[in-house]
Amino acid sequence: MKTSPPEYLEEDNLSEVCKKLLSTLPKEKGWLGSYAYNYQGFWLPIKFLQAQDSGVIVVTTPKSETTWLKSLLFALVNQVKHPIFEPNHPLLVKNPHLLVPFLENPLLY
Repeated sequence: MKTSPPEYLEEDNLSEVCKKLLSTLPKEKGWLGSYAYNYQGFWLPIKFLQAQDSGVIVVTTPKSETTWLKSLLFALVNQVKHPIFEPNHPLLVKNPHLLVPFLENPLLY
């Protein structure tokens, strides 16, 4: 009895942009029956290459107040979890670069 991979691993429901990106990436057959793609040095199943409704992407250029932007983003997203007048608010004790995950992609001109 052959089982099919879970729906979130299927590659039939992808947008054209995602299909175009996947066609450029190296791939290997995964152990669940779908492919794993090498994206920026990491082997990922297709589910990790799809956008989520809860995702926030902020793009900045070097020297454009990235630290302030990360601070504002963290404060907005976590305003319920960390009220602004909390004595040990994470922004008072940690660097914003440690609180907000980032991807760095060098652009070649």
